Amino acid sequence: MDKLSAMRTFSCVVEHGSFSRAADLLGIPKARVSQRVADLEKALGVRLLNRTTRAISLTADGLAYAEQCRQVLDSIEELEARVMGVTSSPKGRLRVETQTAFSRWILSPKLIEFRDRYPQIQVLLGAHHQVRNLLEDGIDCAIRGGPVDDSSLSALHVMDVHAGLYASPGYMQDFGPTAEPEVLERADLVGWFDPRTNTPRPWFLRSGAAAYDLKRTPRLLLDDPESAVAAATMGAGITPASPFAVEHLVRQGRLVPVLPQWHLRPQPVHIVYPASRFLSARVRTFVDWAFQMMSNDAKLHLRPHDLAVIGNAGRGATP
Repeated sequence: MDKLSAMRTFSCVVEHGSFSRAADLLGIPKARVSQRVADLEKALGVRLLNRTTRAISLTADGLAYAEQCRQVLDSIEELEARVMGVTSSPKGRLRVETQTAFSRWILSPKLIEFRDRYPQIQVLLGAHHQVRNLLEDGIDCAIRGGPVDDSSLSALHVMDVHAGLYASPGYMQDFGPTAEPEVLERADLVGWFDPRTNTPRPWFLRSGAAAYDLKRTPRLLLDDPESAVAAATMGAGITPASPFAVEHLVRQGRLVPVLPQWHLRPQPVHIVYPASRFLSARVRTFVDWAFQMMSNDAKLHLRPHDLAVIGNAGRGATP
């Protein structure tokens, strides 16, 4: 069996959802398409496709194999083009992962620019607040907050995020003045917890050279920062958030910064990708574009005291 031909045939069947359509595109009989896929399944020792008289569908093994198969074929095509000296626009499927807030407020609104600039790249963007394994899940690259301690990944540092504290105007009016971080010890707090360990994320606050470590644990803990922000807008209490994720809520008067001169310990943001993998043109193109875009996006470089100024200006504006 020609493994590469079988992989290309299988990938074509998956992409077009039909043995007949794959046969037409490849210029070979339908029986040969079916035989190549069957030979591939026999060599791998797993069933890749479920077949009925009306449709075909991927098995769980087939889904995992199809993703890796497509990446291998794209890499081979790009490598051959490079060796032959062919210059062309990057193309192929690109699987990207990022955190929910980054996807919603930073990456998704700008992807139309990337799509129009590189029309032959198909982007699959996944938004999660949990860290996934890039190699096991067939992910080309990811944008992540926090330190990178995985030696299997290459990491490009983009910036640092200074998360501040926010609450609804109604809650703060009832709570009263907040001049020093010690007042947080008697406030209602909406915190985050790590779903892998069920442990609360600590609140290490900084203001210049000053520091304050919150002694009490919030009674309300969520594993999704976006959900914590939603709870805070309804008066649940004070919650940490990245300035870029709550800027619109501050402008709308639904949240106000709390202790704006203080912020949580800065969290680095990296673009990461497997260190052991050949970096294809499409991945390299996306990494360069994302790095430039995030470096220049003013929203990403906001700090809590910047939003305090925005909030005060909004409350003082004439309707």
